[in-house]
Amino acid sequence: MRAFFVTQYGALAASSRTRVLQYLPFLRQQGIDADVLTVLPDHAISGSQLDVRRQPLRKTLYYLWAAWRTWSCGLRTWWHGRSRDLLFVQKVIFPPPIRWLLRHMSTPVVYDFDDAIFTTEVRSGHWLARVKESRNASGVPAMLGLADLAVVENEYTAEFARQHCDVLQITGPIDTTPYAEIRSRVADTDPFTVGWIGSGSTVAYLELIAPVLQRLARELNLRLLVVGAQFELHGVDVECKPWALEQEATDLARCHVGVMPVPDDPWTRGKGGYKLLQYMACGLPVVTHPIGINTVIVEEGLTGYLAPDEDTWVSRLTQLGEDPDLRRQMGERGKARIEESYALHTQQPRLLAALQGLMDLAGP
Repeated sequence: MRAFFVTQYGALAASSRTRVLQYLPFLRQQGIDADVLTVLPDHAISGSQLDVRRQPLRKTLYYLWAAWRTWSCGLRTWWHGRSRDLLFVQKVIFPPPIRWLLRHMSTPVVYDFDDAIFTTEVRSGHWLARVKESRNASGVPAMLGLADLAVVENEYTAEFARQHCDVLQITGPIDTTPYAEIRSRVADTDPFTVGWIGSGSTVAYLELIAPVLQRLARELNLRLLVVGAQFELHGVDVECKPWALEQEATDLARCHVGVMPVPDDPWTRGKGGYKLLQYMACGLPVVTHPIGINTVIVEEGLTGYLAPDEDTWVSRLTQLGEDPDLRRQMGERGKARIEESYALHTQQPRLLAALQGLMDLAGP
């Protein structure tokens, strides 16, 4: 069986890495001849992080280049997809003429998206942001209309996708192998280290718990480790580290607890909670706002805490900061939960069965 995969980004982007690329070795072992086309390769990923308000010219040029890549890769997708048993498109929104070509293929199509891309995370009011929002609002339903199956992260995005096609929900998944080999690098006597991992596009969410961290910094020997972005907070000892794929597990092993503050809005309700999966895979208890899939991943009081307000954040982090045994117990339960329900090895057979089912239905 021959499948053609089209990814929005390369391996450095978590969405393409976790939703497609990490599956490929397993799929190939199972007899699927998988070819991959990446629209926006790793060398260009920095362009997606540009702030349109601060660098409007560079962002405009990036969007023009990305549009050209989407057109050219769309034509290649149609050309190669015609002779394959399956076409798998991850997050790419092709323009209407490309969609017209794809609609007239007999090849079954899978469309995967990991965020609520039918809305937008960009609220700057800049005209480019409005163009992106308009494109997503019309383009995502159109891509789903081409698909025989959508693969999504959570029930919020699944509900949207079900209006257009069948749905398979896979949260994450996370390859737990690098985390299984890592041992904690912190001692109970070390400063209570709160960890956060992400990028420049989401680091502002830490401001939601800034008063919490400042209060605890006065009461506990607390420090904040930020991986993947720059962040400063008055009165709090903050260490910022650049993100590197091979260092993720090692960096998180320097923490006592992982946090995921997040606002409640249409964009965040579609998030996949990947930070939580990383923390728990590393054996860390977690504290997060009770938004979207977070309420499913976290077992309240067993693997971590759901904190809706500032006082709850303070009390839960204080508990964890003062009780090493509680941290270890929660961390162990969280690690076991990830292995059972969210690990890559548990989800590979589910995706394989879905893809094989579509190819079997399509026939020879």
